[in-house]
Amino acid sequence: MHVQTDIKKWRREIRRGVLKMCVLLLLSRREMYGYEISKALETFGGDVLHVDEGTLYPLLRRLENDEYVTAEWRFSDGKARRYYRITQKGSLFLDAIKNFWRRLIDAVDRIMEGEKHA
Repeated sequence: MHVQTDIKKWRREIRRGVLKMCVLLLLSRREMYGYEISKALETFGGDVLHVDEGTLYPLLRRLENDEYVTAEWRFSDGKARRYYRITQKGSLFLDAIKNFWRRLIDAVDRIMEGEKHA
């Protein structure tokens, strides 16, 4: 049986969409650069939302390509940092997925609660 492999695959699939939503949520509060986003995800979600550079930066590029975020280079303390901010299109997208997320969580919770009574 490959249960452990299946669990890892399922977690990866679930995390992909959740990370996208969480990055947009963070950027809806303020603009941030990549390392800040990574640390905020870790602060709020611990190892569940921990993301390495090989995952975060491609995600940010996809969000930029989809016009959900914009980015610009800035120099601070002699370091170049790429700051990201959410666009109007990104805000509309975020509102829609937050609404769906809440409905999804409510539905799953109802099923889990029913599990106790089955």
